[in-house]
Amino acid sequence: MQTQRYIYPVDLTELNEKIEKICEKMGLNKAEVIREAIDFYHNYVMGLKVIELREISREQAEREILQYLKEKGKAWTSDIADDLRLDIDLVNKIMNDLVKKGMVE
Repeated sequence: MQTQRYIYPVDLTELNEKIEKICEKMGLNKAEVIREAIDFYHNYVMGLKVIELREISREQAEREILQYLKEKGKAWTSDIADDLRLDIDLVNKIMNDLVKKGMVE
């Protein structure tokens, strides 16, 4: 049984100079460079996770953030937002307020 091949006609005229530099640096031909780029982005996309944000009050979010920090000690705002499934802007605003109040460092 013959393996099906997929060929995509793509105009890479404006990227040719960049591709040439990549080929030279990596010691690969153009087809290999393109395959490597596809593999790289495939692995990147497969590692992404989709977070469904929760709709909670600011007060509830502040309580949860304080509890989170109590348990973890310290954390990046992005980790807090991801772990609690909260909007990053809301977490940043709450964290700034908590710093101003002297509740966190």
